[in-house]
Amino acid sequence: MAIEIVETADTFRLISDGGGRFAVVEARAGHVYSVHGHDRRRAEDSERGMGEVVGDDGWFDEAAARRCLDEAARGGDTYSRIIW
Repeated sequence: MAIEIVETADTFRLISDGGGRFAVVEARAGHVYSVHGHDRRRAEDSERGMGEVVGDDGWFDEAAARRCLDEAARGGDTYSRIIW
């Protein structure tokens, strides 16, 4: 699966699998993190790592993923203070 970074906002990335599915991940200090679900997955900041943290359950249509990106970027500083 080829992962493409479509857009970035602060530490967050909107990514696509090239097949019409989109997701948001967070990139920090050489790692990527999932932003969906209750368990934050972590992997190396690479194309493979982005796919791993999104998994099968983190892909959405573009509109939903863009809303997630916007929400994460607006609250990114607050969100990062909570998790870090």
